[in-house]
Amino acid sequence: MSLTSSALSRTAIFAVVGVILSMYALYVEHKVAHKPPEEEFTALCDIEKIGASCSNVFQLPEGRMLTYFGIVPQGSILDVPNAALGVVYYTFWLTLMPFFPKPLTFLVSSLAMASSVFLAIQLLILNELCVLCWSTHIINSRLWWCAMSMMKGATDSGNTKAKEKVIKRV
Repeated sequence: MSLTSSALSRTAIFAVVGVILSMYALYVEHKVAHKPPEEEFTALCDIEKIGASCSNVFQLPEGRMLTYFGIVPQGSILDVPNAALGVVYYTFWLTLMPFFPKPLTFLVSSLAMASSVFLAIQLLILNELCVLCWSTHIINSRLWWCAMSMMKGATDSGNTKAKEKVIKRV
């Protein structure tokens, strides 16, 4: 079963929003890390009335998961913010996903979903509210669900062919 064009376009909307949010997160992180002390900067996702601060969350050690888990050394070229990983992931969904085997897409989406679950739990433990973060977790959930549906569809179509052969033999 192939991914229909309407399903692909619905998925593309989530991936486009994911790219936009990830790019904005990169901007905020860069701006906070490199702003002069006298300059004031308030990100759109820093909403004081509800106690939300993406600026603070992006500065946490968990904001660079590859380094946090010891996958890459701190300061290496691969020591990138999670938002950069998000840009790569959502761009994969927009450009490369239709050409990759469904199991690989499911694996990549499962890794992104596992990262979202970990980060969501960390936000709860640290009692931090990050609207932008929760938005990307929701997007990752939707993309993971789509990847799982694609896998199920591939399995179901294989079962349907096997059932057709049994029916034809009778």
